[in-house]
Amino acid sequence: MVKADQENQIYRGLVQSDDGIITKILNSNSRAITFQTTFGLNDQLIERLKNQSEHMVFSERSRIARLGVQIKCEPPTSDALTGDRVTLKLIASPVIPGYPGLNALREFITLGLPVGRLVFCDPEALLTSDEVLEAIERSQLKLPESTTISADGSIVIAPHKVICELKEPLDKEALGRILLREDGRELLNRYQVRKSVPALHIAPGKGAVTTCSMYLNEHYVVLQSGFELGRNLPATVLDPIKTRGIRIYLEIVNHTGHPIVNPLISAKVYNAAKSKNSMHLKKNTGGGSFFSYRQMRELEKRFEPPKPNSCHYLDKPVALIDDKKNAIKNPRIFLNGPDRACEATRALCAVARRDFSPTSECSHEYATSKLAETFKNSPGILAVKYFPNLIEHRDIINLACDGKVKALYFYEPSCEHGPFLSQLDHNRLQEYNAFGIEVYWVSGLNGCLMVHTMRDGMGYFVLPERLADFHKSMLFAFYGSNMRLSKEGQARLGDLLDALISFWGQSIGIVTGGGSGVMEQANTLARNRGILSGANFLDITDQSMTTDVDFCQVFQATCRHSRQKWFEVASFPIFNVGGLGSLEELGITLCNMKLSILEQVPVILFDTESRKGFWNGIDQQIHEMIDHGRAPAWIQDNIVITDDPKVVIDAYRTRLQLF
Repeated sequence: MVKADQENQIYRGLVQSDDGIITKILNSNSRAITFQTTFGLNDQLIERLKNQSEHMVFSERSRIARLGVQIKCEPPTSDALTGDRVTLKLIASPVIPGYPGLNALREFITLGLPVGRLVFCDPEALLTSDEVLEAIERSQLKLPESTTISADGSIVIAPHKVICELKEPLDKEALGRILLREDGRELLNRYQVRKSVPALHIAPGKGAVTTCSMYLNEHYVVLQSGFELGRNLPATVLDPIKTRGIRIYLEIVNHTGHPIVNPLISAKVYNAAKSKNSMHLKKNTGGGSFFSYRQMRELEKRFEPPKPNSCHYLDKPVALIDDKKNAIKNPRIFLNGPDRACEATRALCAVARRDFSPTSECSHEYATSKLAETFKNSPGILAVKYFPNLIEHRDIINLACDGKVKALYFYEPSCEHGPFLSQLDHNRLQEYNAFGIEVYWVSGLNGCLMVHTMRDGMGYFVLPERLADFHKSMLFAFYGSNMRLSKEGQARLGDLLDALISFWGQSIGIVTGGGSGVMEQANTLARNRGILSGANFLDITDQSMTTDVDFCQVFQATCRHSRQKWFEVASFPIFNVGGLGSLEELGITLCNMKLSILEQVPVILFDTESRKGFWNGIDQQIHEMIDHGRAPAWIQDNIVITDDPKVVIDAYRTRLQLF
């Protein structure tokens, strides 16, 4: 698995370097900072650098470009290559007025700052004009509505008529958070606001930050510099998967002697390389880091202790598997509990085990504490009956720090809550990812082995064979009641899914609450159409669970509001007829848009049963809020109430300004 800072990258199909890191400051003055940057290269990129260096481009980190800073890179050549690293000279200079200058940025443009990456633009993957049109017709990519396609296959993009400005000056603390924190780009979204203008005007020698709408999946777009009607900063490569939205930022400078009104940006479209990583887990089968569901269930039978466990409550044995072929047949089993039988009653145990302090009446002696001295030279694999608690987690992390744990399998999320994880468990999953521990769930929920992976900061359990699809597919959040739709309503919901597939292509999926009713029907319809179906399950009693899913996450009842954040993995929300739960989720969605946590995309209120008025009260209430200054006016523009799938697609096309 990949760590959080690399999530999705292996699925984008780009031959690219690691983030280039500043390694030496060469010169610094009031106009520019010159520095050396070192890029880590894989074998494939090294080969390209040696033989086709003219097709290597530098792509500036977007958050730096969005602060009005241009970074120019000397042409990469194999002469600068040492081992698997290449060191190049770069120059940073401020070029867009209204943004922090070098005086404010100087202390951050220093040793260790990631500034961008090198990307190989394969000339054999460059699309012709016919291939660009064919990709558009097949809904494999969505370009801005005003895109012009040239005879040589290049495209010309007209940005939105908006200008992006800082709503308040950025002090050093804010700049530090934007440039240095992992979520700095999302933080910048809250400071940088879009302002509509009648025409985008750029004076000679000046620049502007603006946006366009674009959705890429199996392609990437390389913006070309030097175009007379507008030149984009060197944030040149728009990635597949990552480039999905209405706020694809363009940083345009005018190097001509005359003003530019409504600039145009030239670009080329490339096919992304087919990712080989969808087979990654299958290739590892039998190699010690990946076992089948059946193998793990066979191993589970060996968890039954030969004598009663000395620990009343925590019957949580641990299997240690060596990292070698067929090692799963001879695991070492370790049991919980002290050496002598515990005298505490079950009632006392149930209370004391929640207290991890030194004064606890529970000894908290777990099998994980007995593992440190048993590992051999290579890292091992752990299989645990229940997802680890706080002390077991500490033991496992300590082992990981010593390079002794490679992967973790668990059978049950909780010994108290069955197939549901607590908020602390979700935090621990993220920590396992950060420490490079692969996590697998031998899930009794759906009778499958599922692998944990991170997407957009949220962790999900995914069927291994759908892992690449999960990372590559654009998702829709489907909300709705736990009451079933009528036959006509289900047909209308199916028509909506067909329309979505026709417009967006087959690489989409849905995520629901995993319950019965509308959610179950949407899941069935999605799976019948071959698109991804996922769920965010919640530990509640008023509905059954739909477990035939490709990916999922599980939440205890105390995580109900935290669970809503996991729906942010979706690009678009669609609310089918629902009840109080859907009403709450709609409020959270609109509030998140107001707070710039979510993009301002169409919010579809789909009258699935065609009752002609189910959502009218919401429409009236939003109008009332706007009239009294309690909500921004643009909220109304983003709400689409309809029972017609065609209206939904028209809303996406027009409001997102797509070709």
